[in-house]
Amino acid sequence: MIVLNIILKYLNYLVIAGLLLAYAAPYIDPSLFWPAAFFGLMHPVLLILNALFLVYWVIQVKLRLIFNLGMLVLGIPSFNKIVTFGTETLPLREDKLKVVSFNAKLFGIYEDANYFDEFLKEITEKNPDIMCIQEFYNLDYNGSTALKEIKKQAGLPYHYFRTLKRKTGKSRYGIIVFSKYKIIDYGDLDFGGNTVNLCLYADILHASKTVRIYNIHLQSLKLARTDYALLKKIGEDSDSTIQVSKNIFNRLKTAFIKRGEQAIMAKENMENCGKPIILCGDFNDTPQSFAYSTLSKDLKDCFMESGNGLGGTYTGPLPNLRIDYILHEPSMVSYNYLASKNYNSDHKMIESIIDIK
Repeated sequence: MIVLNIILKYLNYLVIAGLLLAYAAPYIDPSLFWPAAFFGLMHPVLLILNALFLVYWVIQVKLRLIFNLGMLVLGIPSFNKIVTFGTETLPLREDKLKVVSFNAKLFGIYEDANYFDEFLKEITEKNPDIMCIQEFYNLDYNGSTALKEIKKQAGLPYHYFRTLKRKTGKSRYGIIVFSKYKIIDYGDLDFGGNTVNLCLYADILHASKTVRIYNIHLQSLKLARTDYALLKKIGEDSDSTIQVSKNIFNRLKTAFIKRGEQAIMAKENMENCGKPIILCGDFNDTPQSFAYSTLSKDLKDCFMESGNGLGGTYTGPLPNLRIDYILHEPSMVSYNYLASKNYNSDHKMIESIIDIK
């Protein structure tokens, strides 16, 4: 038991050190020190390990439990970003905005799992006022297009579609915002470089107030199909495990840095726009990240304000993380946050009702 406690003591110190870096990650620009971002990603796992060590030291009646208890208390603000209970609900929608955000993953067309019919039916029933879609693909549909059918059947007559720039031909891929209210201005941000990630904004007129809607899709990991195949083989042999670990590690490093740069650029635009804003999007990063910290500064998070339970929105091969968000001005109030179906995407659809005060 003595030897076991000595080993666990040093493992405990490693967990505490990692958790401290995870707590610091939102404040450290990955371009300056990217490893902190990795610990921010591991934040939920480190929280659980810290809690297990706390229980163990309590059972062992060891004073070092104080360190784990202190880390638990220190992490309460970050814990609230992962799970929330007893938040605001609203029985009536009235004159408030129902906002939906969803990474559609091209409606599954490249995986022979086209779910556009199901999506169209669901979104028509939800009847949103604003809908932001990332990884939108304007596929052909019954002699029409996805864009036209959404506008027609969901009652969203206005839109702004920002397609991926191509050297030749016209792209059908991009991000889009749909609106029941007239769009009086719009634009986009150029992240530059070799990226398929985009950001747009659209100003709508609602109840005599101009509100700017942002739709953003931050840097992805860009995992290839071979990487996903290797993920399934982890543990089967050492070569596959080492290869996939190197691939993912390098992609994580690049993505952390690029997301930080993109978040800074988008935030500067938001701070200079002079209008109340609602920000929707797939950040591809957790709440314990520099990107989220940058974009959410001086804004409220609909999940934290009106969600219930665990907030995971990603359903892909990596852990179930919260990487999709709806944020808004502090003067606004959100109700009835919900993370619902994911169809054949690797993201859940999220929604909230927002009162534009």
